[in-house]
Amino acid sequence: MHQIYPYFIKFHIVFSIVFLLLAVGITAHSLIGWIKEKNYGIFENYLRKTFLIFLYLDLVLGIILYFFLQKPEEIITAGQAMKFSNLRFWAIQHFSNMLFVVILCIIGNLFIKGTALFNKKFKYSFIYFGISTLIIIVSVGLFALRK
Repeated sequence: MHQIYPYFIKFHIVFSIVFLLLAVGITAHSLIGWIKEKNYGIFENYLRKTFLIFLYLDLVLGIILYFFLQKPEEIITAGQAMKFSNLRFWAIQHFSNMLFVVILCIIGNLFIKGTALFNKKFKYSFIYFGISTLIIIVSVGLFALRK
């Protein structure tokens, strides 16, 4: 099982990059739709659902990595992780940030589905998915800059 860890982490990274590109794309598309007061149609529903599917799959991949693919000697407590910034980021900050992003996107999806006005659908999509995208970029970006 531990032999697949390096491949699985690489797949998770590539999948996360694809998801991030999709997230930036849907955020930009939502902003344009909101500003230009476009109709929220089948394509936008497809984008929203694709975004959420990628988000959930990325969460599942992360959970598998976090809980099931660690070697027993690599499993540490939260107290031990707090002593090292690298471990703290992956063990606590990254996981909690991404969980917050998922919850924020679920709330945004509920608002989008709950309104009939096209302009509000684009607005909610831009706000909730945009904030989630920003959190991802800032969280991972700040960590990458520290190295």
